[in-house]
Amino acid sequence: MTFPIKKLTAVILGLSLSVVSYAAEDAIKVSKDKDYNLDADLSYLLNNTTNTDGTSSNKSSIAGHVTFKRMQGDWGQELKAEAIGSSDSNSSDNVERYLASGKMMHSEGSFYEFGKLQWEKDRSSAFDYQTSLTGGIGSELYRDDVQFLNGEIGAGVRYSVEDLPPQKDKTEAIGTLAAHYERILTKTVSFTQDLGYDYGSSSNTFRSRSALSMMMTDKLSGLFSFDYKKIKSDLGDSDSSLTAFGLKYSY
Repeated sequence: MTFPIKKLTAVILGLSLSVVSYAAEDAIKVSKDKDYNLDADLSYLLNNTTNTDGTSSNKSSIAGHVTFKRMQGDWGQELKAEAIGSSDSNSSDNVERYLASGKMMHSEGSFYEFGKLQWEKDRSSAFDYQTSLTGGIGSELYRDDVQFLNGEIGAGVRYSVEDLPPQKDKTEAIGTLAAHYERILTKTVSFTQDLGYDYGSSSNTFRSRSALSMMMTDKLSGLFSFDYKKIKSDLGDSDSSLTAFGLKYSY
């Protein structure tokens, strides 16, 4: 499979523009002087290698993420979009995956309830796509002046369509776990870690994203990120990892 770098770039930019438009219509902010936060990043990495036998290989990686969060009173919304891919001229194990999710939250003091709808497509997995609808509770587990950690636990249903013909579909009950950690390392450097685990009778999915950002202006930062995903399935296991450098825009 040839990795469609132009196609993936277009999808990333399209997702970014759609979420930016949504944020602009609401025009609110979540930090001290805001009701909403918008983060969008685009990363790319190209490795050119010449082997001892004179042959050469080219490996490229691209990743884009958009996250929009809004909080009004006790109610909050979170939208996420992701597009990730890599290609190697000497390998057929290329990566191409997309994810989009929307989450509604209601605060209950130190806890919050949430409902979440998620769709994802991973061409390296045994599934054409998977859609899940889940609900659960979350809590802020720790906070101080430089860091905070929150966790979530949920349950729901997942609809999966197999990748290979005749593309059988299946609906199953699933459980979910998630955690988000942020730490300010210096005045200009910060670290974030996201973890997620979805488990069902036919497949289990583990996701991890580590990111280190260095502030360049009040809205633009340099970004180093590492994405990892592993799927264990009755139809076959798959895993992928991607390292990339890029820029992050925050508003």
